[in-house]
Amino acid sequence: MKIPTRYFGEIEVEEGKFILFPWGLPGFENLRQFLLLEEEGFFWLQSVEERDVIFAVCDPFLYFPDYEVDIPSSECQALGIISEEEVIVLAIMNIQSPQDIKVNLLAPVIINCRLKMGKQIVLEDERYSLHHPLFPEKASSSAG
Repeated sequence: MKIPTRYFGEIEVEEGKFILFPWGLPGFENLRQFLLLEEEGFFWLQSVEERDVIFAVCDPFLYFPDYEVDIPSSECQALGIISEEEVIVLAIMNIQSPQDIKVNLLAPVIINCRLKMGKQIVLEDERYSLHHPLFPEKASSSAG
């Protein structure tokens, strides 16, 4: 199946590669099917239904080793999660410039790899924000 994308042109994808977001994503509740694409070390969550809807995402544990995600049991049930080995946690990034990248650690995207189903959840953890600097040292040095 050919899927038009905003940045990668038209790509050929097997339908079994789609990730279903039964509840959509906040602000995009009507979009339910996404692809997780990798390009030169970067990850993208591309809508299958709307070519212009694409999110830059990252593995937050690579950049924030102390990051903790406690997925409520109700969310695990909704996503059919049986074990943590079948879960991918991603964080949506807001890229203003290469030096100004913010990461949404408060509302990670949880994907059940086995069922290819995902949901963005909001954590109840005041340590995290919607706009956490990816490179805190650059953010603090440019502020001064």
